[in-house]
Amino acid sequence: MNLESEYNGIDSNGSFWLAWRIKREKSWHTYWKYPGDVGVAPMVEWSLPSGLVAEDLVFPPPKKVSMGKVRAYGHTGETLFLCRFRAQNPLPIGKKISISGNFSWLTCSVTCLPGNAEMSIDLSVLQNPVPDPLCKPRFDSFRRERPIACPNFWEAQAIEEPSRFLLKIPFHLFDSPSGIYFFNEGKNILSNVPQPVSRYKGFWEISLKKSPWGKPQRYLKGLLYKADGWDSSAKSFYKLNLRLRAE
Repeated sequence: MNLESEYNGIDSNGSFWLAWRIKREKSWHTYWKYPGDVGVAPMVEWSLPSGLVAEDLVFPPPKKVSMGKVRAYGHTGETLFLCRFRAQNPLPIGKKISISGNFSWLTCSVTCLPGNAEMSIDLSVLQNPVPDPLCKPRFDSFRRERPIACPNFWEAQAIEEPSRFLLKIPFHLFDSPSGIYFFNEGKNILSNVPQPVSRYKGFWEISLKKSPWGKPQRYLKGLLYKADGWDSSAKSFYKLNLRLRAE
């Protein structure tokens, strides 16, 4: 686990990215920003020089993980979590910037272990920063895998019923519903139950069981995953933000 930069320094405009890199032991996982029925997402509290602002932590796409017999959303193996920083005023060439943070996480397998660490990184303000040959490829890979919005021509729909949500996608968009899964943003859908898919009146209908601790929602938000990718770009995740309607 470490904190790393994609360049050997930062330029004077003071806009740059850092990555929190986690490498997990086999069979262990941490959690996504929206863990599902169990789990706590990794968090960081930054200690920054005056005039420097940190944006929200950017999580990699999730996968299904299990804490005992309970299925949730998280990450295994090695992943990055990216954060963008901005200086409110131009930085002088040669200035040294020190960034530190208190990092906390929950890692689980058959049991769970909380973790906490202080990490820091020192960066110089340079005229022309150059990419770090080891770190930059990892940043580039992270960005290539980021979910994108689903195409407008999809005309997907989200229906709310008393005990479930229905995610409806025109069936002509793909031949088979195998390998499809919806990762919900929030806690209004249970992660520990199947998401059956059926074909009805021109749509694939994905049934999403409501959570008893969910809150009223106006939109269904999350990532729709397809194991073999959605299109020629090989993207596996589409972002959805659909207004809910009753039926």
